[in-house]
Amino acid sequence: MSIPNGSSLRANLQALRELRKLTQSELGGRARIAAASISHFETGQRTPSLDSLVKLADALNVSVDALLGRAPVEASAQLDPIFLRASRASAQTLDTVRRVTAALLADMEKK
Repeated sequence: MSIPNGSSLRANLQALRELRKLTQSELGGRARIAAASISHFETGQRTPSLDSLVKLADALNVSVDALLGRAPVEASAQLDPIFLRASRASAQTLDTVRRVTAALLADMEKK
């Protein structure tokens, strides 16, 4: 199976990895893929399987469509992956995150 617009995948994979401040080895560890494979995907020497695409997207906290360049990447605004994960949490967890964040920010403003 051919990946549509493989150059977008290569560029997006590298850009997202660098945005997350991950080495190829660190991304490989998160995705359970060999670091050499990450290098091959970024240089276009190899095309990732569907399973590898899903693992990479999960490890980078983006959708497969975003990784392929078919959808906007929420992280392009330098949004921390923890906030992306929190935004997908239950309403109760999201409310807790909001309250804790507000308290931390209020404490910082006092100082």
